[in-house]
Amino acid sequence: MIPFLIYIFLKKYRRHIRERAGLLMNKFLRYRVHLIFAGLLIILLALFPIISHAQTLQLNYKITRGGDDIGWLRLEKKTEGNTSSLLMVSEIKTRMIFRINVCAKETSFFEDGKLIYSSQFRTTNGDIKVDKLTRFTDDKYEVVENGEKRNLDFQFIGTNLLSLYFREPEGINFVYCDNHQRFINIAKTDDGGYKLKFPDGNSNVFYYKGGVCTRIKINHTFYSAEIILNP
Repeated sequence: MIPFLIYIFLKKYRRHIRERAGLLMNKFLRYRVHLIFAGLLIILLALFPIISHAQTLQLNYKITRGGDDIGWLRLEKKTEGNTSSLLMVSEIKTRMIFRINVCAKETSFFEDGKLIYSSQFRTTNGDIKVDKLTRFTDDKYEVVENGEKRNLDFQFIGTNLLSLYFREPEGINFVYCDNHQRFINIAKTDDGGYKLKFPDGNSNVFYYKGGVCTRIKINHTFYSAEIILNP
């Protein structure tokens, strides 16, 4: 008799039990989704200070000669914590007696305001003309070029030529030139620029606005050109 009554009860309330079970399952699933979402939100909020701390600045320039555009130059600076990395890529296409195509890439890495690594790579009409790097290792700087290594006499580099695009050298008298592996004197000009004269007799004059380099005058033995920041 009791089993029969149980059967009647289950049969009568089966739909109600099924609907109730469905509601409970939906609530459980919604709770699980909310729990997962809350967990992901907490993780993202925890990572946000780290992500937002990284900053990237890009600068784009055109290269002109005699009023004509002959190339382009792009720079990128990434800063995160106490480190910063700089990248420059450029290309020049012009004609001086014959056609010239120059492609260049430079990188620099700083930590706590100190140069740790820099590299220069340049080709002219497909031929490698420069392939060298400067790095800080074993408490000294060394230059590697054409498979040969040599040590430098100084132990600290705080500003190099590439960093001058992002930093006006106020109060700085010397800057490290990676290409010549030596410090170059910085002289203020009457028109507000900063002139660097290199050992080969060539010179560059940097001009700034708001701390960012807006123009560079290039005075070479065989030509003159300008690097101008694109608005």
